Amino acid sequence: MKAVRFHELGGPEVLQYEDAPDPTPGPGQLLLKVEAGGLNFSDIAKRTGRYLEPTPLPFTPGSEAAGVVLAMGDGVTRIAVGDRVAGIFPDRSGGYAELALMPEDQAVKIPAGLSAIEAVAVPNQGATAMSLLTLVGRLAPGEAVLVSAASGGVGGWIITLARVLGAGTIVALTSTPEKRAEALRLGADVALDPADPTWPEAARAATGGVGCDVFLDSVGGDLFRGGMKALAPFGRAVVYGLASGERVDVTPVTLMRPCQMVGGFHLDTVMARPIQMRAMLDDLFTRVASGQIKPRIARVFALSEPAAAQSYLASREAMGKIVITP
Repeated sequence: MKAVRFHELGGPEVLQYEDAPDPTPGPGQLLLKVEAGGLNFSDIAKRTGRYLEPTPLPFTPGSEAAGVVLAMGDGVTRIAVGDRVAGIFPDRSGGYAELALMPEDQAVKIPAGLSAIEAVAVPNQGATAMSLLTLVGRLAPGEAVLVSAASGGVGGWIITLARVLGAGTIVALTSTPEKRAEALRLGADVALDPADPTWPEAARAATGGVGCDVFLDSVGGDLFRGGMKALAPFGRAVVYGLASGERVDVTPVTLMRPCQMVGGFHLDTVMARPIQMRAMLDDLFTRVASGQIKPRIARVFALSEPAAAQSYLASREAMGKIVITP
């Protein structure tokens, strides 16, 4: 098969489109003919050695894929040969290839009529956004949501799902006029420039001075500090990324009087509960199939263009999912 691998850490130039051994499914595994793989910032972190765990070499990037089941190992019961499935690889490896092994317990069937390119936009970003809003942020109907990097893949899902789940005011933070227009199109009520030092006051003003109940942040640094200024009493701030590279210390005693909470989130914790994860993905795919949610596809690259695909991802120009296809 053809696959993208890197044999050393470094820039996009280390990505090699090359021949690799065909994988053989073991117990509980599906052999997937990959129709679409999704790009995520974890791919870049793996390539550069900045992921949470060391990257084993050689490494095939790709956290998620959608495709057709060609074969399976012993013990598979929910999925059959010929089924179209999508899911996330627990080791964040395998999607940039013609063939991949996916654990059955992480795979969900793709609804009829949904393309692989649309389907691969759901597992990682959709499940992250839904988990942030419901499992950690615990959004209640009518509550105000503040989201950073709002026009990106996860940010766009957060806006869309927050509206579907009955949020009140949605305040979006994103860097350019075009991205702010996209956030408003997705359903945000207010879109603010995080480079404007007055944005925390503007966010509070958008909620009648009360503040935002749920603050979801993937940036950190000064933006996180500003978000805490915009947080309402009993508000919940959830950290799920650190795009700025700047960590922020939180002093718990400062949270006492406003009765606020700060938490963290990583999707791997939900994936470790596969029944819960599949139920969430089934719900998301049902919403997509019904037309309630439409995945945004920013751009599709060929499998033979991995450096160009990851460079585009790193540019942060994309408004939606970047997909790579064999």
